[in-house]
Amino acid sequence: MNNERPDSPFYPPDYDDEDQRELKREIQQTELYKPKPKEKPLKDDLKIFEKINRKISMFLSPKSIELSDDEKKKKIGVIITTLIIFVLIVSCYYFLIYEPSQKNLEEAKTEKLNQLHSLYKGPLASASEAFTLEKKIKDCKSAMEVNTINIIGPATKDWKEFQKKSINSNQDQFNRTMAIYESDGNKSVIMPIDDALKLVNDNGVDVISNIKFETPNTISVPILISRLQAGAGLLSVGSVVDIFTQNTMNNTTNSENTTSLSLSGCTVISIMRCEESGEIESEYGTSKTQVSGNVTNPNENTDTFTANVIEMIKGSLAGGYNEKQTMNMLENYGIKLSNSERQINLAEIDAQYLLLVEVPHDKVNYVINNMDSLVLTIPTKNAPDWMASEIKATYAK
Repeated sequence: MNNERPDSPFYPPDYDDEDQRELKREIQQTELYKPKPKEKPLKDDLKIFEKINRKISMFLSPKSIELSDDEKKKKIGVIITTLIIFVLIVSCYYFLIYEPSQKNLEEAKTEKLNQLHSLYKGPLASASEAFTLEKKIKDCKSAMEVNTINIIGPATKDWKEFQKKSINSNQDQFNRTMAIYESDGNKSVIMPIDDALKLVNDNGVDVISNIKFETPNTISVPILISRLQAGAGLLSVGSVVDIFTQNTMNNTTNSENTTSLSLSGCTVISIMRCEESGEIESEYGTSKTQVSGNVTNPNENTDTFTANVIEMIKGSLAGGYNEKQTMNMLENYGIKLSNSERQINLAEIDAQYLLLVEVPHDKVNYVINNMDSLVLTIPTKNAPDWMASEIKATYAK
């Protein structure tokens, strides 16, 4: 029998074995039935926050928490995935939204600026409104904003004001001005002031921005042309005509004739018909025969008239005829002759006309050098009385 006491706190040295066992039983009974404290369960919300805090602490304080290899790989994967997604989002935004919108914006700005500069040009290129509109266009943030900027309205207003002032300051002693169409080969038109103002009021900025008004600087040019070229010979002094030019284009296969308007609003100062038209040899005869039985009595009367209009004028000026009576009788002889030919529909087609026509000074060389290909026409708006009557009669039916 081993009398050694075990080395245990349940066996104090002052107790014998029996007492020690009894004490041990009591202590075990006491520990067995001692109530254990209940742990408070964490709420679900607190559990979520706890997980979030742990994740945050892992990223913010990586050295304070020991991470496993799997967690480190997961953390690196999350970072790389996040960066990839971020780059994809930025790239998609740039290439699909930002870059196309910027391209459309630049194209809209360029188009609008081109329109601005095409209207605000020449004397209005330095207008204050032009600089204001240009700055407004450049400050736009979207193509839609650019398209809402109205340029035609302000440009029309500015051009009308400028052209009206230009008309009033560029008129001659005959109350006329000269419009130069810069977009139509610098075509020149001499017109009354009222017509020029009406032209400006009735047209838009695309037309009036391409017109320049100047004081008429004209010269009278003599041109010798055929009856066909001279408006069929039906022109009169004071007629306002348009001058066209016939151009012949030759190529390897055939030739093509084209006609272009060269001058407009030219005034006919004088008309001289060829001298042959004044040579008169006229014979008028009547015959009458009376028959009485076997007797026949013919009776014939013949009147002959021979004259030369130019020689008659020469004779009157030399004192052979009454000058005043002769001039009154022969006044407008050529025009009367042409009108009579028109009325009977029979004319001297080969007649030539020497016209004195008022044209702009810078067009004199052109008119002289192209005399053989010029055609003078009468615009309907400037039609003589007989032409207006014929047109009215035609459409009054």
